[in-house]
Amino acid sequence: MLFSQLRSGDAVVLPSDGYQLLPAARTRLESYGIEVRTAPTAHDAQLDALDGARLLWIETPSNPGLDVCDIQRLADAAHRRGALVAVDNTLATPLGQRPLDLGADFSVASGTKALTGHGDVLLGYACTRDAALADSVRLWRKTVGAIPGPMESWLAHRSLATLALRVRQQSAGALALAAALADRPEVTGLRHPGLPSDPSHELAARQMRPGRFGSVVSFVLPDVSFAERFLTALTLVDEATSFGGVRSSAERRARWGGDAVPEGFIRFSVGVEEPEDLIADVLRALDVAAPH
Repeated sequence: MLFSQLRSGDAVVLPSDGYQLLPAARTRLESYGIEVRTAPTAHDAQLDALDGARLLWIETPSNPGLDVCDIQRLADAAHRRGALVAVDNTLATPLGQRPLDLGADFSVASGTKALTGHGDVLLGYACTRDAALADSVRLWRKTVGAIPGPMESWLAHRSLATLALRVRQQSAGALALAAALADRPEVTGLRHPGLPSDPSHELAARQMRPGRFGSVVSFVLPDVSFAERFLTALTLVDEATSFGGVRSSAERRARWGGDAVPEGFIRFSVGVEEPEDLIADVLRALDVAAPH
């Protein structure tokens, strides 16, 4: 989507706290003579970088920090300045948030995550209501050969039948887990947009669909060794880097580098397990991980 819309001499505004591939995309964009500006997701900070921009890229909730920005406000401001707006809707899913209804020109997402939900396909998609914009993305896709194969397309189509069921269960489980973690003294920096205590909750409640605040919970454990012991002690949870799957997964995100998170930062993706079973496993793993 980015490369189909931007030309040498254009400016693009990206989140500074978004998906880990964005810094690599920045390097490539700059090599084509495109100016790249960045600002954090929280507090609609990208507003201050819009003047003269060709395109604004929003990621809300952000990955992995789970900050939320006001899509409608940012889209209105960008359009007044003549800029297009794209929203990375991967974490929210189309059942939790509708960026096009909030003024975005594009809604893009990784289909690898919740859309397909089984960890068995690499896929992505871009949506727009503008036929000319859609044609420009299709032409770029054709030119670079990013065409999904028949098997990948079939796997994605198969998974759509259970998308609503999975999103409903995952969102409920994530909120229940976040509420349980709020009482643990070793857990700090707890984030989930559905928590009434979350800094982004008021905005998320206006912008996202009720009860569908996503499957991801993030929190910080005291240090690297505590976090590693916690991950090892989990029995119902895979240690893996993706999210949105039917099995819960968790990772110490700082192991990859590139994200401005503490060493003990955990990104936890809730699957479709019974929330009570999952919470019991997580709380037990925290007890096991604590120094004795």
